Amino acid sequence: MMVFCPGCYKNEPIPVAGFNYSGTNHFTIPCTVTFNNTSTNAFSYLWKFGDDSISVLTHPSHTYKRPGKYDIYLRAYTESQREWTSLIKTIIIKDTVK
Repeated sequence: MMVFCPGCYKNEPIPVAGFNYSGTNHFTIPCTVTFNNTSTNAFSYLWKFGDDSISVLTHPSHTYKRPGKYDIYLRAYTESQREWTSLIKTIIIKDTVK
């Protein structure tokens, strides 16, 4: 008999995805955004920066060269990668004032 128990594979706690960020240039292009990962109970990560760029680093940074509204997506995985949670935040990168 098999018992399926979400979140209890190897007694792993469910991860909670979390992050905050800061940007150079007052969020005006070109802007490098540094992401501070505040996730708990997580072992690995997948970041999507809203412009087809990704990262698997814990605390990545990303440079935006075009103005726009970007949805930042973080998925935080347990060690087994059988459980995960995600979080999306939106940032706005402004055009250079001339």
